[in-house]
Amino acid sequence: MNRFAATLCALLLCICMPCIPALAEEFGAGLEPLPFDDTPSYVAAKENYLPDDKGYEDESLKVNIETIRAFDTNIMVARVKIAHPSQIRSAMAGRYGSNTTVVPRVLANRAQAPFAINADFYHYKSVGYIVRQGKLYRDRTHATYDILIIDDKGDFHIIVDPTEADAHGFEGTIINSFNFGPALVVDGQMITTTKELDVGLYKKNQRMGIAQIGPLEYLCVAAEGPENEEGAGLTIAEFAQVMMDLGAHQAYNLDGGSSSTMMLDGRKINALSSGKVRNLCDIIYFATLVPDGGAE
Repeated sequence: MNRFAATLCALLLCICMPCIPALAEEFGAGLEPLPFDDTPSYVAAKENYLPDDKGYEDESLKVNIETIRAFDTNIMVARVKIAHPSQIRSAMAGRYGSNTTVVPRVLANRAQAPFAINADFYHYKSVGYIVRQGKLYRDRTHATYDILIIDDKGDFHIIVDPTEADAHGFEGTIINSFNFGPALVVDGQMITTTKELDVGLYKKNQRMGIAQIGPLEYLCVAAEGPENEEGAGLTIAEFAQVMMDLGAHQAYNLDGGSSSTMMLDGRKINALSSGKVRNLCDIIYFATLVPDGGAE
């Protein structure tokens, strides 16, 4: 084939071929991160909630919710993906030092949280290393209470049997820290603790936990308890096994029992058969980066 014929064939091929769409835009591209302070997030658009309480999806936040079964218990699993570390946040019911608690939906709606879970009920204890939205509130590390640190990259770091030097020596920027525990999975290894804790280590109970499975990807896991129609409840060791099976790289136990609360659009969606809704003093939530739900 001469050069002219080859060129003509190439041109005809380009004309006849269908247009190839551009590569998909990067998740969260063009959206500004939120400040790391306690500023509420944007209001999420109602149309971005998935039917049947299956989650929420927009250009910066994906929450997909399913119910699995293990150890004769229904377990609600939320898989969360965010575009920027500023989207994993915390909120308190009142000023630090008060004993304020509020109905979960009030706290979630105040934070404008598309998806939220209860945190560690920080004022239940007088010890711990507590940072919320970049501000240090309590500096009383206690070896009994493993610490979960979330840094400015959205990464989880769990300190088992922490000392004051461990907390003060953390190399990074702490945005949030939690002191309930125990650790369930650390660096991909399941943790078995025998520490004297008030979480009912060996008791079948309702549980709430949070885990990181990859960069800016997380699990929130709520296990039903014996007061629910479809729940025997989980021991801490069983809860750790569930987290491992779900692919957790770091996993941490939060306040459980009747405090165990998973909220979508401000509504509790887990363990509804018991009818119990306990007031909370703090939440962990995931925010959208889409201003005002995408409104013009």
